[in-house]
Amino acid sequence: MNRRALLASLATYGAALTSGCLDSLAGIPNESFQLGYVAVHNSTENAHQIAIRVRRDGTNVHRSTHDVAGQDGAVVESAIPECDWGSARGRYEVDVRVNDSDWVTESFQGYETDGGDCSIAIAEGTLWEGERLDFGYRRACDYDNPPDGLCSFDS
Repeated sequence: MNRRALLASLATYGAALTSGCLDSLAGIPNESFQLGYVAVHNSTENAHQIAIRVRRDGTNVHRSTHDVAGQDGAVVESAIPECDWGSARGRYEVDVRVNDSDWVTESFQGYETDGGDCSIAIAEGTLWEGERLDFGYRRACDYDNPPDGLCSFDS
């Protein structure tokens, strides 16, 4: 009887010790990737100033501000910065601010690559009426036709 109680308490103790391990695995950074495109589309009638910041492995590698006209009929204007952050792989974060609002960050949580075009990430957002910004990411390989302005990388 004491042996069963001991085994039960050891099993409980072991489970308690390892319960935090799975949580810490969830916090492991995703593998590195290339950032191939950043765009914010203005689907409102009004012009907006859109600021974009790009960080790789915690270091600022791009900052730009774009004056973007409002939508005119079916034509949607966009802020698409030059790919001056280069082709280096890393852990990227992209921040966007519309006018003087708070920064919105895409940190690519859960981003998975399988090599090739799937190791190139695209950050894309759309500004809607009421200054609501939908901002997220996709893999370049998920597009049938990659967007114009996709960075070209030799590696």
